[in-house]
Amino acid sequence: MKYYFTFLLMFFCFQLDAQRIELSNERIFLFTNKPACKQGDTIQVYGQLLASDRQYTRYSNYVYVELYNKKDSVLLRLKTKCKANGSFSVPFQVDYDWANSVYSLRAYTRLMQNFNPESFPQIELPVGMELFIPEENVPGVKCFFFPEGGQWVNGEIQNMTVYLTDSHGLSLETPFYILNHTDTVINTISLASGLQTIRLLPKDGDNFVLHVAYQGEKFMFPLPERKLGHTLQSVMNRNKISYKVISDGERITKERLFIFRPVNGLEEITLTEQQNMGILNLPPEETGLFILFLIDESANIIAQTVHWKNNKCLSIVLEKKEYLPSEILNLQVDLSMDSVLLYHRIVKRRQIAKPAILQTDLESELFSPIPFPKNYLIKNPGEVTQDVEAWLRSTRFIRFYPANIVDKDFHYRYQPETVNLFTGKITYKNGKPLKGGSIVAYNSVTNKVDGGEVASDGRYIIPVSDFEDGDYFFLQAHPVKGTAGFYEYIPDNDTFPSIVSHLQSYYSDRKYAEVGVSYQDSSGFIYQVDEFGNRGFIMPEITVKARIKQDKFVSTEKFYNVSYFDEEEMDKRNYVKIEDIFADIPGVSFFWSTVIDELGKEKQIPRLISLRGMSTLSGGDLIVLLDGQRIPLEEVIHMLPPRDIASVELLKPWQTNALTYGAIHGALVIKTREGVRSVDISSKGFYYYPLGLIQGKGYSNTAIQAPSTSGLYDLLIDMVTLEGMVYSYRFPFTVH
Repeated sequence: MKYYFTFLLMFFCFQLDAQRIELSNERIFLFTNKPACKQGDTIQVYGQLLASDRQYTRYSNYVYVELYNKKDSVLLRLKTKCKANGSFSVPFQVDYDWANSVYSLRAYTRLMQNFNPESFPQIELPVGMELFIPEENVPGVKCFFFPEGGQWVNGEIQNMTVYLTDSHGLSLETPFYILNHTDTVINTISLASGLQTIRLLPKDGDNFVLHVAYQGEKFMFPLPERKLGHTLQSVMNRNKISYKVISDGERITKERLFIFRPVNGLEEITLTEQQNMGILNLPPEETGLFILFLIDESANIIAQTVHWKNNKCLSIVLEKKEYLPSEILNLQVDLSMDSVLLYHRIVKRRQIAKPAILQTDLESELFSPIPFPKNYLIKNPGEVTQDVEAWLRSTRFIRFYPANIVDKDFHYRYQPETVNLFTGKITYKNGKPLKGGSIVAYNSVTNKVDGGEVASDGRYIIPVSDFEDGDYFFLQAHPVKGTAGFYEYIPDNDTFPSIVSHLQSYYSDRKYAEVGVSYQDSSGFIYQVDEFGNRGFIMPEITVKARIKQDKFVSTEKFYNVSYFDEEEMDKRNYVKIEDIFADIPGVSFFWSTVIDELGKEKQIPRLISLRGMSTLSGGDLIVLLDGQRIPLEEVIHMLPPRDIASVELLKPWQTNALTYGAIHGALVIKTREGVRSVDISSKGFYYYPLGLIQGKGYSNTAIQAPSTSGLYDLLIDMVTLEGMVYSYRFPFTVH
């Protein structure tokens, strides 16, 4: 039998199909200069852009950064350009009107938009509070179960992850045992991470219950019921992955098996009823994630297993553990600093801060409802292998849905953004495309002109020089013959991905993530923060589905009369110029600004800006909507007298979502009186308001200095090599 089994393993090696689908993508490491902030603070967002396949340093030059609240409303959307090494930074100011809460920051490129937005990096930004991991456990026990492959079937020995926490979600290191009826089959203890792996051979009639005693109380958690169907087992040993598809009473018919490697792409593994196990040989130098998933005939994932091969960490040591206030911290590193990018952060002990390796290597492909083992950053990787393997069993694959890739002619809708491109379509009023011609984009702020072409299907493309946020353009197309006419301009590069927040509601389609003794199909955490800054996790009982959300427009008239002027009020004040109306709106400043155009000449342009938060950064320009149409401020001033205005209303940023896009500083809504024709744009063209660039101060890798206040701290080090490898460390130290 031994020889027969060996022959089978040899026979099933190299059963990968020849066709491989390369799914190149990018990954981002994101952090801020402050782990927490308050209203009025200026925040610098830093990041590093990397290619997922490591064949290139990166594909894109531009990164989008968004900040959103618990209602998934985008409060800020910023665009910035990477430096030559892939690093980027962008500043913003925390608005004085923002409530004390935990907000989310995420970043992505156009190339990343081809995949699930759930895979974008997300970090927390507490405003008016600080987030800490509680120091001590509280009474109560909660329990999660994660069977290997996601399913638990009879008749096979299977691994299962057990995750124990206290009633606030803090990991619990405590003994527990499992009874099958009255027989003790397992007696062990959870690790410091709260995780542990158990192995069981379930059969019909078995009744497994986990028992744990904690702080004088006894708790019982029934293990999940077994299911009919297929599941997947696999184990990694050096450069080999052994796998087996197991089932309880069902034959392999239309099921298919795949392996996905971010550095290599998606490949199918030969799978039949007879060939249901094998060994995959991997290149010795290949590192990263290896994800096997079993799909049904509709390409829905039935089961998955995940392995992570991480290079041995580079040797880096903090010189000592105790420092005086403002003393320099010295690191001992065994490589030249010219070959790496090194980022450092100092946070209070137990303060929540997400490391680079978690964002770039794991969360770009996987989601888990439970925290990554915190000891991984402190101990050697070999010391936390059990924790990491148990944690990987709790994850699910999120980069893409196999149903969208397998047996489909997959194309990248969004190409890497290496230069600024204005793209879209031009049609006549009857919907027919403009066939060929040229198009120009005139920067109305700098007077710079860029040109492009119109294809035979009406599609246009204009390469545009870098421009700042707030610049707007006048686009005008010209046919091959004749003069320009009135066309419909349909830009298509203002599409932004929907919000899928891990902060507000973690959701999962993984089954058997149990809480207490009642079965739930969701397996996520949400949390609350108490008056001490402690973060308490709560297990939800519903699965939340992502959706694109549009806020309802709520007029300020009922609540903020000072920001709303109707006909009666304007007649009473007898306005002569529209600038006089602007002067009476609180929180708004109107002035003429001098700019230098591309020819080096001075040019006067009107500015209407919000005064909210001008203590550290200048306020942002307001969008002007005239009868629902977005229009340049200059045209409104020159072409619209106050006598033709029915109402003027100032909207705050979150009130603009139902009316327009990109009004991150607010909008001024102007309505004309009945019988008055809305302002016509005399030129045969189209005003376009793209997202311009905001560049922040580059990350300064200066000497690391201890805080000036005594206390317990952690030094976070994130290192990126020229080959795209990422390493993260956490060094505890004390300031006396």
